[in-house]
Amino acid sequence: MLRKLRLTLAVLFFVAVTALFLDFTGTVHAWLGWTAKIQFLPALLALNVGVIVALVLLTLLLGRVYCSVICPLGVMQDIVSWISGRRKTKRYRFSYSPEIKWLRYGVLGLFVIALIAGIGSFVALLAPYSSYGRIASNLFAPLYRWGNNLLAYFAERADSCAFYETEVWMKSLGMFLIAVVTFAGLSFLAWRSGRTWCNTVCPVGTLLGVLSRRSLFRPRFDVLKCNGCKLCARSCKASCIDPANHTIDYSRCVACMDCLESCHQGAITYTLRRPERPSASP
Repeated sequence: MLRKLRLTLAVLFFVAVTALFLDFTGTVHAWLGWTAKIQFLPALLALNVGVIVALVLLTLLLGRVYCSVICPLGVMQDIVSWISGRRKTKRYRFSYSPEIKWLRYGVLGLFVIALIAGIGSFVALLAPYSSYGRIASNLFAPLYRWGNNLLAYFAERADSCAFYETEVWMKSLGMFLIAVVTFAGLSFLAWRSGRTWCNTVCPVGTLLGVLSRRSLFRPRFDVLKCNGCKLCARSCKASCIDPANHTIDYSRCVACMDCLESCHQGAITYTLRRPERPSASP
């Protein structure tokens, strides 16, 4: 149930945000422009305190739901990963890998320095919403407009005004090449290893990961029910489940709920975090 709800919301947000970059009439922006305003970095740069507080509280409550549902770059990687795993032999293809702390926090540190120094090009290169925007604007939008122009061609010959021709243009060769490299690189990583970019490089994911360590609701192991099959780890696109030690790295978990569905023993549940017990006195 939780996984289906997450998937439904993720698809709706992804379609809405993508439509913003494809729309050349302005109609979609009037209805769905708010989906851009609730993206983490745009809200931060706009000093939209209400959105930032809401996203922080959401992360502290449910974990990295933003990465799993709201972020279009994350959902795009899930789509590529899903296509890759359609074959039965590749359904359970992931495995646990330890956190690469120096890379995660090193990139986050450089990102924060660039943000403070006003190096917008570096910030836009790593920011997930900006990265997806480049991909959608430079790769998806031209295809969308060509399709529109094709429909306009046939509509004109049928004496219909349902479609009209629009210009297809490229912003710059440099931006196009960056979009191609970004799309190819992220697709390759997602095809092979799921959410590697989100949990190893993305600065927004790392920042929200710090908060999600203390999330109120989280997936938990029931050691008594676990039979050691490791299906949870093999279905975890975030590679954050260590079945040998029955632990989950909550800073990398994106609350996709795939582990709950894959566990046939009911050994993993999404439940309230238990309070930590104080250490015994020496």
